Amino acid sequence: MTKCSAWGELLCPSGSPAGSRPTDRLAPGPGRRRHAFPGAFLLALALAACPGLAHQDPAAPVPGLRALKVDAPLVVDGRLDEPFWAQCEVATGLINTRTHAPAEDQTLIRVAYTRTHLYIGVECLESDVSQLRATEQREDRVFVGDDWVEIHLDPPHNHRGKYAFFTNPLGTRADANEGPSGIFNYGWSADWDCAAHVGADRWSFEMRIPLTVFNYFRRDGATWGFNVTRLQRRTDVTSFWSYSPTDMYKPRHFGHLTGLDLADTVFDRNWEVTPYVSTRVDFNGTTEVVPRAGLDVGFRLSPAVTTAWTLFPDFGHVEADEDTIELRDTERFLPEKRLFFREGEELMRMPHRVYYSRRITEMDGAVKFSGLLPGWSFNFMDVQSEFVHDGHFRGNAAVLRLMQDVGERSYLGYYADAAHLDAGQAYNGSVDGYFFLNPAWRVRFQGAVSAEDLQDPARGVARDGTEFLGDAAVIYNTYPWDITLAYTAITAGYNPLLGYIPRRDIFGPSALVQYQQRAGDRWYKEFHFGYFPRWFQTAAGETSVHDHGVLARVLLRNDLGLRLGYDHDYHAPFHNRRLLTGVDLWASDYYRAVNLGYAIGEFEHTRYHEFLWGKRLKFWERLPLRHEWVLRLEDRPDGTEETVWLNRVVADLYLSKNMWVKASIQNRPSGLHNYSVIYGWKLKYNTYWYVVFNEVDTGEGPERSLLTKLTYTF
Repeated sequence: MTKCSAWGELLCPSGSPAGSRPTDRLAPGPGRRRHAFPGAFLLALALAACPGLAHQDPAAPVPGLRALKVDAPLVVDGRLDEPFWAQCEVATGLINTRTHAPAEDQTLIRVAYTRTHLYIGVECLESDVSQLRATEQREDRVFVGDDWVEIHLDPPHNHRGKYAFFTNPLGTRADANEGPSGIFNYGWSADWDCAAHVGADRWSFEMRIPLTVFNYFRRDGATWGFNVTRLQRRTDVTSFWSYSPTDMYKPRHFGHLTGLDLADTVFDRNWEVTPYVSTRVDFNGTTEVVPRAGLDVGFRLSPAVTTAWTLFPDFGHVEADEDTIELRDTERFLPEKRLFFREGEELMRMPHRVYYSRRITEMDGAVKFSGLLPGWSFNFMDVQSEFVHDGHFRGNAAVLRLMQDVGERSYLGYYADAAHLDAGQAYNGSVDGYFFLNPAWRVRFQGAVSAEDLQDPARGVARDGTEFLGDAAVIYNTYPWDITLAYTAITAGYNPLLGYIPRRDIFGPSALVQYQQRAGDRWYKEFHFGYFPRWFQTAAGETSVHDHGVLARVLLRNDLGLRLGYDHDYHAPFHNRRLLTGVDLWASDYYRAVNLGYAIGEFEHTRYHEFLWGKRLKFWERLPLRHEWVLRLEDRPDGTEETVWLNRVVADLYLSKNMWVKASIQNRPSGLHNYSVIYGWKLKYNTYWYVVFNEVDTGEGPERSLLTKLTYTF
């Protein structure tokens, strides 16, 4: 991303680099006034007891598949040659998302289960097997250039979340989960088996998933939400078993997996005990050796509830955040990659992030409980750690998130945290909700309060008082339209210790209007148009943000993508403008595609011309490369000119299935850079060895470190 815009990645070519200058220059207004909170909040509360319109009835007009209960083992080889597969019901009829008709190359789906595992067998018919795309060999990576299939599962069948299991024709595994926000939690990971086989006219795979990886209820006659998605790179066709053109990936549109008699399933606490030892050597003028040891423990309290405990966790093997260049006047949000936060993290996303796990840094110890109760989802954790947010604080924080099912699609969310620190205390609370009035109209709201008394002796950062946040929106969403009208009110001092609130002291309306059309036989494949206005005032009644953004994007039938976007933003006291044009060549072919962009604009009185380039390469099957380059020519307000650029090369080398090297080279002007190399080796089952080298120069000289870490999970 190269622009601080509400459009996010929509304004950037696929794979284009992004950047950040994490600053916050908004000063609190001189006074405070009360603003009337819109009636949508009260309307949402009134609807809390109203039933939703999702399908709970097994006879609902969505596809269904009956799972077969067996007691036979599964040899996971991708061939579907076990006798019980022939006895299973077969689901098919996947729908092409562009033509809204059955896909030409169909997919055959079978499901069986035992008292301990769920078996999934899928055959993907293929009219030209020689054109299969299958390159990704490393687990838990996005299959950006491959054919793939995703299995969606919603065990509690509450239409608000899901588990996702992916594979490609090589049988490589990837997984994630999702909460009511609809945002994938890629940090979630599970231990399951998968293998694929490529035949003369199809490729097939088998998955064996332990029931212990799910939060589910042990009962007979259970119905789970279930869906299957398939992507064919050769034809650029995405197809769904249970398909809705509106929010096609969402659990509320899933089909039914029936016949699940789970009362006698084997309850396994699924203990995971992972001790580690590591040594970090810093080379920064003097050599410093930092040995560490720690322990991670996780297990199940019930089939629906998990717990995790950690002591001195070390995240040295986690891939570093990408270095970036970005015109931005607010802090940058970064995704969570650390393993301790994987369970329950999908519940923590709210319209405004009053909780942001990246505030928690050097942890001494922590405990977490997350899972399901009838009608509820929850996530609770207690952390002894250092917290970084406008200062460094150390102490204890407890965090609780509850999600209450309302009807069959809607929900209410409750959040609270309490921190007792060496520099004071902080208490925060929030209530949010998402209610379906009918399949097209929804209401969303959030109200939050923060009471903090903090003083950081090192920086003199003081927070003392009670502050508020309010947000409400009415949403119309039916393909091809998506329209949101919202009102936001955030007081000048609302900046919770564990939160991420980019802008404060804002009161006013905003809107988002999007039109997206997918076509199967027209002159284009996809067309998207969007408009985003917002007008915020300060507590003193002065206009502080006045934005208008428009974006048009079209993917032509010949696989040429064209983009045009314009933003005209007033962020007091600056008038910022940006016009972006872009071309994507061979847009649907990941390793062939070339992304080009040009932007002209002004940011905080600095005028600029910006050139963008993005390309993925694979000279050797085991060595995929990604190259990204941004060049910005700036005319400064003082009359000087400066050239700012970022060059990034990321390489993944697969030495073998269980051994890999990831290298990242990122250069910026004046010798600023970030070089990192991560070597990983799965020595044997559940034993990993990591070696990490990192060198960073942010203008004060290079800082180098070398870390080695060994883990074993019992």
